[in-house]
Amino acid sequence: MSVIFMSLATGAARADTGFSIAVPDGPDARDIEAVYDCGDFTMKARYVTSGEIALARLQWQDHLTIAAEVIAASGARYAAGPYVWWTKGDSATLYNVMNGEDDPGIACEAASSGK
Repeated sequence: MSVIFMSLATGAARADTGFSIAVPDGPDARDIEAVYDCGDFTMKARYVTSGEIALARLQWQDHLTIAAEVIAASGARYAAGPYVWWTKGDSATLYNVMNGEDDPGIACEAASSGK
């Protein structure tokens, strides 16, 4: 399975850009899209998994990031730059680690999900 992640550049140099990541096909390969209500904004998530590869494309407000799954005690935890996206069931929390370890994060609930 080849996954293509697209993004748009803004400003004077506006152009379509994108890249693809070859993800091995297999019986456990999945490509799932979900939308979360995070109060003041909507989080659009695309989860791509196969074998040991687990990625999440996260888009909210003016942000777009590709996060990799990292170790979690429970649920699924993805990290990219200063952001941690931690899901468990139909709930998720978005953390910005630059806010410190006492930051409660932003609580989100699945609006629609293929999970």
